[in-house]
Amino acid sequence: MDIAPLFGISLTISSLPPPVLVYWRTPLVRYYKVNTDGCVKDGFSSGGRIIRDSSDLWIESDSTLAIHCIIRGGGPWSIQAILRHIRHLFSSERDVISHIYLESNQVADLLASKGWNRRCYFKYSAHDLPQRYSSLVQIDRHGLPTIRGL
Repeated sequence: MDIAPLFGISLTISSLPPPVLVYWRTPLVRYYKVNTDGCVKDGFSSGGRIIRDSSDLWIESDSTLAIHCIIRGGGPWSIQAILRHIRHLFSSERDVISHIYLESNQVADLLASKGWNRRCYFKYSAHDLPQRYSSLVQIDRHGLPTIRGL
């Protein structure tokens, strides 16, 4: 028996979508995959990227707005020069830019957050990547999923 209406309470029960397993996909042969992420908080911004090989360019971002601005144009005038430069980098018809879920873009996301927290430039190679990041790279390399939607 539903007693909420007796107290003048209207309840709407909605179901959440089920969790989904998402994967980072290795780049196609001949491609370098660049996963990117940005962070803006309290007037400061930072970015993170990780480049993985397999020699054409493939950029993935969890920002559909950024991808839309690069592919279709648009966006604020203050970043048009940057967008033109990015489009110029895509000189080959084989170059790709695509969306990736945040859960599959964890390495770039953590790097962007670290950049914001430190507010300075830093760079790692595959050999000196901190354990936290290299563990996520290994998860991606072995094709293990992360969970989206919890």
